[in-house]
Amino acid sequence: MKIAYVVSGLTLTFVVDEMEAHEQAGWEVLPLVSRRSDRSEGLSAVMAKWRKRAVYRPGVLVQMGVTLREMITHPLRFCKICFWTMTLLFHSPVEFAKAVYELTTVCYFTSCCRRFGAEHIHVHFASRSLNVGIMLGILTNLPVSCTVHAFDIFMRTPRSLRPRLAKCKFIAAVSRFNIEYLRRICGQSIANLCHLVHCGIDLEKFSVTQRVPEQGRIICVCRLIGKKGIDLAIRACSQLINDGTGVVFEIVGEGPQREHLEDLIRQLGVEDSIKLLGSVSNDQLKQRLSRACVFLMPCIQTPDGDMDGIPVAMMEAMACKVPVVSRRISGIPELVQHDVNGLLVDEEEPGAIAEAVRLLLTDPDKVSRFGQAAREKIKQDFNIMETAAQLRKLICPN
Repeated sequence: MKIAYVVSGLTLTFVVDEMEAHEQAGWEVLPLVSRRSDRSEGLSAVMAKWRKRAVYRPGVLVQMGVTLREMITHPLRFCKICFWTMTLLFHSPVEFAKAVYELTTVCYFTSCCRRFGAEHIHVHFASRSLNVGIMLGILTNLPVSCTVHAFDIFMRTPRSLRPRLAKCKFIAAVSRFNIEYLRRICGQSIANLCHLVHCGIDLEKFSVTQRVPEQGRIICVCRLIGKKGIDLAIRACSQLINDGTGVVFEIVGEGPQREHLEDLIRQLGVEDSIKLLGSVSNDQLKQRLSRACVFLMPCIQTPDGDMDGIPVAMMEAMACKVPVVSRRISGIPELVQHDVNGLLVDEEEPGAIAEAVRLLLTDPDKVSRFGQAAREKIKQDFNIMETAAQLRKLICPN
């Protein structure tokens, strides 16, 4: 089976690991990437391999040339694209503009798909990438499917989502929450296209041979953005520190909130105990996870409606036997089972978060028991080899 993968950029490990799993199963994969990343240092061997293989948006002259060729050689299909694009104008002018912008890139990707011999097109995120995938499907006459995650559905209106998702052969949803969300806002016809296919992780990459949790050590790994709830986590840890609980909270990652979080840490006077570490290598990350008692990420819904799906970093921590403290929001309860492999809090309130963390920090046996259960949950439901196989069955049922 030959499959084309449409993504906006090759920066997400779960997308790359999924393609790698397909290749290990004997499938051929062609990554079609509309945006090239400047980062080249510190990449894993797998990430570097797929970035080298990827087809990227070409120069303007090439785009114009292949677009003219498509208009001449496949006029009917090109007219179908134009008609579909015009229908978007009535549903979502923003998506219409994005589709028009991507049209010439689609024509180039079409020629690449034909040379490759693609038999199916799969898209990650119901964002601009889905517009590319749908138009590519029209020009190549191939079926299109899409994996929906979080911001790509939570930050878009039903009028934007419905006409585009309806063009998919099927929709892979990373959580049951997402399926019910789409049922509620887009209707039963869209929900009928949905199948539960979790994002997975490579269990071999995220395992620790020797785990020695250090008393009071807490970690979070994420992009520093509002929906991760890092502000809330810092305030909760500050309360623990002020109550005399020995805490070291390490926050790994970069993002637009970094300056705000640095100011908050200074205002609370907890610079000695709460550290923003920035990005670290995978080896360093595993070392830090092996010493952590708790993975703390109290995700929230931001005022504009954005929230997490099922955070991959949370899966990676659980694979390393670190119990999680988070909130009962979105698809997180499908990963973190309360009082089994972690603790979930309903309230968006530092005191409630602090109390949940305290329960684990003061009970080493529970940390060990929850950590083991966390690893088992990942093996059972979030193993990339299994989740990729589920996706392949949907793509090629026979």
